[in-house]
Amino acid sequence: MLRAPVSVSKDAWEAVRQRAGIEEQHAILAVPLPAVRLDDYAAWERRQFDELARIGMANGMTAHPDLVATMALLARPPLELHGRVGYHNRVTVGVVAASDGRSAVLAVIDEQALHLRPIAPNGLAEAAVGLLPPAPPGRGQSISISQAAADRVGSGAPRPRSDDEQQSWLQSSIDQGNPEERALERLLAEPRLGGGRLYAAVRDGMGRHRKSPNPMTYMDFESGRWLFQQKPGAGGEMWMIVRPATPDSLLAGANELLGEITARV
Repeated sequence: MLRAPVSVSKDAWEAVRQRAGIEEQHAILAVPLPAVRLDDYAAWERRQFDELARIGMANGMTAHPDLVATMALLARPPLELHGRVGYHNRVTVGVVAASDGRSAVLAVIDEQALHLRPIAPNGLAEAAVGLLPPAPPGRGQSISISQAAADRVGSGAPRPRSDDEQQSWLQSSIDQGNPEERALERLLAEPRLGGGRLYAAVRDGMGRHRKSPNPMTYMDFESGRWLFQQKPGAGGEMWMIVRPATPDSLLAGANELLGEITARV
């Protein structure tokens, strides 16, 4: 496994994957096949390994075993946090923090490259949450609202009749009588600076992949950063909890995702 941070271009990453025979790719880190003619492939591949040799990640046409091991872990992580982080310059990156219990790595993919660094096997949440851009916690009170009402607010739909279908959430206008709905509508109407979401996933002993049913979502508004989490109520109905997001609450939310998904295995 990698022992120091390294950045690898997408083409070099794909060249190693092809030569190492790692067929599976993580959805977040998937790199398309190069637009190279078959006659030109050998020269293209050589250029990628030359790039890797310059950073100590290849010897001739052989990739460093630490890089190959890291690639294999990221393809099928036994335990992971993954998602996307949006920065305030409108750039969004993909993120995978993966662990096999002995080693762990944080991978960030942008338009040009994959940026990899080793992390503590029990530090997935810290690594992933640490990528978020600085932002103050949102100003205001927490909002607790049924998922159905949150869906209405997000879609801008009027209060539905009993036979109306639910709408997808977070997309604004609501029943003016409910203060929680009004508070959520006002928040979602603010200019948005960025945001993202994280999921946890695990593989069981049979290699079957299980993913969090609901993500941890954060949004950065002019009033600050807010955390959105879906929770089951006592009667089984889903609720949306929206609250000012602090570094501690985000870290707790990410660790909660990991705890919930591992409890399902």
